[in-house]
Amino acid sequence: MALITNRTILWINCISMEFLLQSLLTIRDWLTACVAIERVFVVTKGVDFNKKKSKQTAQWVIITIILLTTISLIYDPIHRKLIDDKEEQRTWCIVRYSSLIRIFDSTIHIFHFIIPFLINLLSAMMIIINIARTHSNARKQQTYTQYLKKQFHHQKHLIIGPIINVILSIPRLIISFLSGCMKSNRDPWLFLFGYFISFMPPLLTLIVFILPSETYKKELDTIIKQKKESYSKMMTFKLIRHY
Repeated sequence: MALITNRTILWINCISMEFLLQSLLTIRDWLTACVAIERVFVVTKGVDFNKKKSKQTAQWVIITIILLTTISLIYDPIHRKLIDDKEEQRTWCIVRYSSLIRIFDSTIHIFHFIIPFLINLLSAMMIIINIARTHSNARKQQTYTQYLKKQFHHQKHLIIGPIINVILSIPRLIISFLSGCMKSNRDPWLFLFGYFISFMPPLLTLIVFILPSETYKKELDTIIKQKKESYSKMMTFKLIRHY
């Protein structure tokens, strides 16, 4: 396999790869938190929830999150550069921060890690409590505590999802605090495993959020059934035309 030696390509990869990965994952976490906040408004306002206004607000929120996240992480590519190692016969992409920037780097990573998680968790708790209180006021067959336990069981995916996400993201947070270069003869598999496992949450949306929820799973089954029927009709139509 040929090695990439073009200086321009290496430089673009150096300043953009980590920045894009970090930005996209962070944007995804904040958008998930915003969805959780919207669910709270839906449950709280009920029939008074304005879908049209919510869609308009969502557009501005998405743009704002993308801009603020990009601005908060733009310091990373600015401080990256290429260094040629003649002894190792390779080119390193390194980042050097001043003490002030290093403090800011640690703070911003912790902020982007903890705040979306807390928003998701608190939103889930508010939804469960609000639904339990509504059912308790409308139906007196059971106590508020019984309705609360029932909602915890029914809405457990809202709590399980954020917890799984934060557990899988811990290796990425730890690695962001580590400094130094990793040489290939140091058996990097553990480092790479810890790094790439933090990218699992976006790939596990189906398992983490959809399958644990009875409502979402039922909707997924309906969509799959509709797609199968559409595909079956399309194939039948093609066969009829063919013959």
